[in-house]
Amino acid sequence: MKLVKSFFLVVLNLVAELWTGVYRRRPEFYDKHAVGRTKTGSVAFVALAAMTSIGIVSWLCVRIYA
Repeated sequence: MKLVKSFFLVVLNLVAELWTGVYRRRPEFYDKHAVGRTKTGSVAFVALAAMTSIGIVSWLCVRIYA
């Protein structure tokens, strides 16, 4: 459950940063929430969160501006 909560928080904050462009979090926030047991797990977590955030922002742009 902690992994899902961390993933949700990271994605939500990345979407807010990408959408507004002025909302900035310190890197320590992401370091705290993007923890994994292995290096591969941490890389997969960050990559999936980034792809999800970019997908959400792209979808919102298409829905609003198209």
